[in-house]
Amino acid sequence: MHYRIAFTQQEPWLAIVELRQAEPEFASPVKSAAARDQVLNRLLESELRGLPLNALRLVASDQTGEFEYELVPDIHDYVQRGNRYKVSPERARRGRHVERVEIDSDNLIAGRVRVDTVHDAGSPVSDVVRAALA
Repeated sequence: MHYRIAFTQQEPWLAIVELRQAEPEFASPVKSAAARDQVLNRLLESELRGLPLNALRLVASDQTGEFEYELVPDIHDYVQRGNRYKVSPERARRGRHVERVEIDSDNLIAGRVRVDTVHDAGSPVSDVVRAALA
């Protein structure tokens, strides 16, 4: 798998990670969420550490086309790493109580939390992202 990182030249300021399938016999970043997420999280830890997650975009491509994926933070990983959050009790069904975890989105930073894209089927690449990749 090949990757590149591009940046927008104007607002909104974004960093775009593009993952491309290197060879047909290797895992496609479009078809394999596990491969896509593993490479993405390595890049977030090493190359993009410290950037807010809301300023990052992911594009994966193979022979079927280019697709943009939403980055979803792994809340269990976020809490386990000792990041800031608030917990408040909340009533659930059948009289049970659960803990509601609140996280300030400003604290969702690359390198502080793993992300996944497994629940996203991919969307057409937005115009802003396409322009940055051109």
